Amino acid sequence: MLRRTLAFGIVSCLSAAGIATADTVKVTVTGSVDYNVIGGDMGGSSGTPSGTPVTMSFNVDSDDFLNSATFPTRGYPVDLNSFSMKVGSVNVPISNPQPDGSTPYFVIRNNDPAVDGFFLSPGVDFAYPVTVTIPGLVPDHDLEFTRTFADAAPLSSLNILDAVGTYDASNLSVYYWSIGRFGNPGAEYAYENMTIEVVPEPGAAAALAIAFFGLSARLRMRPA
Repeated sequence: MLRRTLAFGIVSCLSAAGIATADTVKVTVTGSVDYNVIGGDMGGSSGTPSGTPVTMSFNVDSDDFLNSATFPTRGYPVDLNSFSMKVGSVNVPISNPQPDGSTPYFVIRNNDPAVDGFFLSPGVDFAYPVTVTIPGLVPDHDLEFTRTFADAAPLSSLNILDAVGTYDASNLSVYYWSIGRFGNPGAEYAYENMTIEVVPEPGAAAALAIAFFGLSARLRMRPA
């Protein structure tokens, strides 16, 4: 019984420590093509028909953020090296660096004045496009993403760690997810869900694993 109790305590402590020490947060948005007329590797509507799955993901650092001086919004710089967007089998890379030198942010909006939500933007006040490239096409394209809630207060703060969870289409007010040029969407994507999750730091996870196995071995050596 003592051995089982100690083992359970070790697992609990290690799990808690893993969450506490992690500060990398992964955002994943999934959906499907509503319509597409973008050419290049996307091939227009025949190459990327409605219903084609779409997944967009990127990482941010929970300790690295910029608060708006005007609005109740906070932006977390997107790690451009972690960005991935797949439209079917086509990879849509984000421009790294951005052509105008701006920093894309994943922005949390809390009670502004009564709408909580998320958006991608090169600033932290309003949602504006960030730049991506379409394989097979030379011109840059604009990526836009916004998701807000029907409920006035589903988010408790501007801290992204407080927003960890999965957000499906329930409690959805408005969303906009598109790629286009000059304000004209060439493709729009139907939102399905978004997951915000903490990613344990590799070094911390390895250290905790070593500690766990070491303590487990010592427990096995103890008399029952």
